[in-house]
Amino acid sequence: MSGGANSVDVAIVGGGIMGAATALRLAQRGVKVAVFERGAIASEQSSRAWGFIRQQGRHEAEVPLAAEANGLWTELTALHGQPATGFTRGGILVPAETEADEERVVVAGHETAAKYGLNSRILNAAGIREIVPEFSGQWRSALYTAADAHGEPALATRTIAAAAKAAGAAIHENTPVLAVETSAGSVSGVVTRAGTWKAPVVLLANGIGAPALASQLGLELPIQIVKSSVGQTLSSAPFTQVAMWTPRVAFRPRGDGSFVIGNGYRGVGVDYELTIDSLRSMRHFLPAYRLNWRLMRLTIGPDFIHQLRAKLSREASVQALPEPAVNSRKVAHNLTRLNELFPHLGGVGLEKSWAGRLDLTPDAIPIIDRSASVSGLFIAAGFSGHGFALGPSLGKQLSEWIADGRPSIDLSPFRLSRFAEGIVHSAKKAL
Repeated sequence: MSGGANSVDVAIVGGGIMGAATALRLAQRGVKVAVFERGAIASEQSSRAWGFIRQQGRHEAEVPLAAEANGLWTELTALHGQPATGFTRGGILVPAETEADEERVVVAGHETAAKYGLNSRILNAAGIREIVPEFSGQWRSALYTAADAHGEPALATRTIAAAAKAAGAAIHENTPVLAVETSAGSVSGVVTRAGTWKAPVVLLANGIGAPALASQLGLELPIQIVKSSVGQTLSSAPFTQVAMWTPRVAFRPRGDGSFVIGNGYRGVGVDYELTIDSLRSMRHFLPAYRLNWRLMRLTIGPDFIHQLRAKLSREASVQALPEPAVNSRKVAHNLTRLNELFPHLGGVGLEKSWAGRLDLTPDAIPIIDRSASVSGLFIAAGFSGHGFALGPSLGKQLSEWIADGRPSIDLSPFRLSRFAEGIVHSAKKAL
């Protein structure tokens, strides 16, 4: 164990759900752990997520983590109370409108679900109406997983962070990490604005900020920053607890009768802004770009300038990016589609909207690894907009890997070396 006031066993960079969940598990094991967050806990992507807690419709590599997380969300909610997480087991429904939709999201999704023993079912049109009678449209079929759920991302992340603190973890907000120190090829600590903390283990769980710190250590993380715009409707009389991902809009119901709305499963759904890091790792993304170029619009904006400054100044590398601009056109489109699906709402209006930056990998599954070149360095980044649900499981698995030397679930599909090896999963699914 480490000693000294500014010495810990594990330093975690990033106070989102991955960092908080890992800190909780480590603290419960008696490990001296500290979380360093450049802003407030859950102030970045962990406060911008849609809030789906799903097992279905995932890449096969993620399904064991999603299944474990589903049970852990239940335990967390039983311990802290439903108001502390927003966890609602209302099921998730993915309907198919066309034959192509059906093959992509229903048939393929059910095959994966059956392989891993999930309780997903294929519903016909009558079965869909039975689950959500108010749902309008002509639907061929749907994939439905009753055990899937949704929650409140910012609320749940703060609850987990508070539990970690109560278990003994140190939580340092407004304390950006400027660099990871090494000695003789091993991690030795982190340099923050508040001083240096000694630590033989460092976990980079800081999302879009991970590539900059990793590059200081000679590691390239092929992560592209993309932006997603989300809306929340005005409240109406609650009528369903089922969340849906439809061809043209995704939504989850909230307890007050409002809906959080995002993009459907057809099309890109996110905005791409080129950065210095994305240009450096462009070769990894080219297959996806070639497949989807008609749906994409690449731009250069504030994020490019921010990263350029960061290359010239270590201080600039950890400064919070300006609030991302909302794509109002996409939010308006999604609101229109929601109202078409539920005409009984009478044209519910928009209460607010926001945008978030996602750390996208070329194959849209995360990088979860222990560095082969820098001993004591762990990475958990690139969750591509669907990491919230996995948080409790990843916290458990990373704590096992750090404390015991190996996780209980095989994490090798998420290794960083897959990109150099050319073992990159379907690029089309990344977009």
